[in-house]
Amino acid sequence: MLNMLDLKDRRILYELDLNSRQSFQKIGRKIRLSKETVFHRIKKLEEQGIIQRYSTMVDVGKLGYINFRIFLKLQNTTTTKEQEIINYLEKQKAVGWFVTVEGNWDLNIWLLCKSIEELNEFWENFNKKYINYIAQMQLSVFTNITYFSKAYLLDIKNTYRFRFVTLPKEEKIDNIDKNILKLMAPNSRISVVDIAQKLGISDRTVTTRIRNLERKKIIVGYKTLIDLSKWGYLYYKTHFKLSNITEEKERIFRQYVFEHPNIVYDNIAIGGPNLEIDIQVENTEKLREILKEIKDKFSSVIQDHEILHYLKEYKYLLLPI
Repeated sequence: MLNMLDLKDRRILYELDLNSRQSFQKIGRKIRLSKETVFHRIKKLEEQGIIQRYSTMVDVGKLGYINFRIFLKLQNTTTTKEQEIINYLEKQKAVGWFVTVEGNWDLNIWLLCKSIEELNEFWENFNKKYINYIAQMQLSVFTNITYFSKAYLLDIKNTYRFRFVTLPKEEKIDNIDKNILKLMAPNSRISVVDIAQKLGISDRTVTTRIRNLERKKIIVGYKTLIDLSKWGYLYYKTHFKLSNITEEKERIFRQYVFEHPNIVYDNIAIGGPNLEIDIQVENTEKLREILKEIKDKFSSVIQDHEILHYLKEYKYLLLPI
């Protein structure tokens, strides 16, 4: 349960979720703890496996990537075969994220490709190995994904968000920028000094380059990957099919989504439902409570909905490396 963490730990996690590149000193000033105390608490959270990794959020659309989403329903698989498929997907460069699912699908895969040819190559290679184990497939294209803070850590209304998936519109960057992104994507807390040493450039150059990448909205944020299972939290995705929708009704609905402390993603996809949201809750009763509130508030536009239970995230690296 979340209450296994005291308020200080939750405030630290919340700050790291807002900006995982913050210094211990800066976090300490915000929550009135010494930087030494912040350091030791974070180390303990890492050792407990609650903090898994620190991630730099890159808008890969600005690098020319198209964001594809594939849902798969499997058939005729044993536990061993399913693990083989998982291991295969983890090794694929184009796979930025994927999760095992309970519900109408078994796998949700996020692919980063620069062309239909790259997508086709991935799918042909996957089919050669596993076509007999695929009962159903659904392909969509993400056009917008917005991340919200984990405001439920402090039981407050959400006020923070950043969009990290947009339509492909490639910004010109050189090899130094690309190498900086490759180092920062899997570790947002890597120091400027370490980056400079690895790339053989000055600290000042690294700092300037990072600021330019932020200014261009290529780097859009820094977040912390947290293992929800360590404190018993559950992760659900809910798809809503809408009708009788107007721009004003959709605006009100999405504002509600943004402010709700337990909703962490708002996704828009071509070929997907009208509204897709990711919800993280302490138990199924809380999920039912949220869905009941949504239905009561927006019954005039909700035609149907689907719930998927995300069981385990196996990869989260939204930059092909």
